[in-house]
Amino acid sequence: MKLTGFEVHDVALGLEALEPGFGIDQLLVVCRSGEQWIMPEGSQPSSSRADGFRWYDTGQEHIITSATFRRCGYRDGYDTYDDSPTRGCDTNSIDGCWGGSSVWGMLTHSDEFNPEVMQATKDITYEDCGRRFKLADFANDELSSVSGRIQNWLDIDGSASGLNEPTIIGSGLADAGKWWRVEDGVVEDPEGPLTFIKIDNGPDRGLGHIRMEFDEELHATVGETACFNGSKGTEEDPLCPAIGRIRHMGPLFDLSNDETGGLPITAQSEVAGPVGGFSWLMQLDSGSPKRLRIRQIEVDPATPLVLALPYPEDTSFTITANAFSWCSTTSTTHSCSEEFISVDSLAKVRYSQGNTYFFDTTTNLLYVRIIMAPEAYTGDSLYSSTPEWRLWNFDDPNTVSWHARTHAIDRFEFSSIILPRAAYGGYLQIEAACNEGDQDSKYCPMSGDYDIQGIEVCPSGYSQVAYDKCCVPSSDPEECYDFTKPPTSAPTPPPTYDPSSDLIINGGFEDGLSPWYINTGNDDQIEIVENEVNSGTKAVLIKDRVSSWNGVQQNIDPSRVEHGATYRVSGYAKIKGDVASDSFKLTFRITTDVPSSSTHYWKNFGDCAVTNTEWTKCEGDIALDSPGSIITGLQLYSEGTATTDYYVDDVSAILVS
Repeated sequence: MKLTGFEVHDVALGLEALEPGFGIDQLLVVCRSGEQWIMPEGSQPSSSRADGFRWYDTGQEHIITSATFRRCGYRDGYDTYDDSPTRGCDTNSIDGCWGGSSVWGMLTHSDEFNPEVMQATKDITYEDCGRRFKLADFANDELSSVSGRIQNWLDIDGSASGLNEPTIIGSGLADAGKWWRVEDGVVEDPEGPLTFIKIDNGPDRGLGHIRMEFDEELHATVGETACFNGSKGTEEDPLCPAIGRIRHMGPLFDLSNDETGGLPITAQSEVAGPVGGFSWLMQLDSGSPKRLRIRQIEVDPATPLVLALPYPEDTSFTITANAFSWCSTTSTTHSCSEEFISVDSLAKVRYSQGNTYFFDTTTNLLYVRIIMAPEAYTGDSLYSSTPEWRLWNFDDPNTVSWHARTHAIDRFEFSSIILPRAAYGGYLQIEAACNEGDQDSKYCPMSGDYDIQGIEVCPSGYSQVAYDKCCVPSSDPEECYDFTKPPTSAPTPPPTYDPSSDLIINGGFEDGLSPWYINTGNDDQIEIVENEVNSGTKAVLIKDRVSSWNGVQQNIDPSRVEHGATYRVSGYAKIKGDVASDSFKLTFRITTDVPSSSTHYWKNFGDCAVTNTEWTKCEGDIALDSPGSIITGLQLYSEGTATTDYYVDDVSAILVS
């Protein structure tokens, strides 16, 4: 849902959304206008909130831009950002408000349901407001929650935090340790409490989220006997106790500098936090998992997320990325799993395509880079003749038509802001074979004298000053080590084309199917033939068709075309079988920045009569002039009357105007 223009006055809550993919621009919330509130008998305005916006706690993507909040938030005791005597509201009987009111509220009562990377803001204005931030925990226990400790927010321009530069907003709860306090330069907000991290203070800062599975019996207790959506117990009897800790790599985050040991890991083993650092280092009380599945990954490919785990020195590993279970293992254009390869340094993992691992035998630490991959496949043939894995970016197109997504890795975009959207089907799996301990155990135990403290991340002459920075001590101006930047995301960059060249690659099928594929997702319906061709030595047969749109399809890089351009599209077709004549056409499926009700637009040159006795050339001019100004996705596919099998050869699409 996307809204433009929403205004409310004299309200308890300006807006709240329970909607995956919600964006709003030009929002005005006036919590108290100065008008007297007329209340039912026995009621007072001070029993009513004066909240601006409340973030939900899980499974959402919310983006707010160009928003103004006026006279929201409780006044007394909250003057961190504004000490005006008229700011916000108090408990007066004319237009007062409840003492727990705040401009922003974040639901943090739950150990069971927790935030991913799901909220962002830009161009936020406060006018005469009181309390700005609140971690809203209605359970009101003495313990904090998982959702409270991993609360996060992308403040794109720093206008929400007041820093006026790109900012990561994270939890300020004390028992999160230094998980969000990643350097001395963070700004701590006492009202939330929250922590503000300046993005430009480091090279590749961003937010990431993962959900881990390693002990089915333990995880099954969540919401049943542990880790509830509300009550959290007491310090003496916690209902969601820590089973381990995760922290940033380096001496700055050792026990000597963070006595908590890092962010608690619980039976609800979900983590969100700052990425782009040296790595996330996780240590479970029972040892590292023999089988660890990582799901619901959300991370920008430009901000590396590396996970480190300790294992006994003789441990061997099998690490794979796996697509959703309905991925076709017989496909020639897409793969369903990717086995990671071992490399000899952490740098080769961090700057990899996300399919390598390194086991450091000097520290007994396993390093794996975690990236977002498509849900429906782990490799495609967009840039190669066979399916290949790569470091996908948010602009890569989805290359299977039967999966209803425009892009390979899912996201929500609004007002030029992108939030990652987790794939719930695919997962990364680490299988560790260790000899230590009980062979029936789910964990690989470390020896009693193993010490995970004091692991250096900086080269000689430099000291760690942040989770992602090494600098020369006392240097002025600051002199910091420049780590090598990651390579481009595609292993083989796509070729460049002359604007007048053919949009279609391998139009004569002489190189086999790639990059063509069947748009039904059933590879048994398509095959290369050599006994029936229009020219050359090969053509393609589309068979066992059940719908008119069943055909051979190719993805076209949108950067190669211009909106409004006209292309002469042609191809040769011939019917297979006893049907003497039928219709055939070639169709563009177009995605623009102005989506239709069905997401795509279709343009073709109309029906062309073809026969079973000879090849027929079908040709026509097609203008890519669908609504919008930018083409974000483009495919060309063949279609014809349902159930008729046909051959196709020599397809082309040439710019004419």
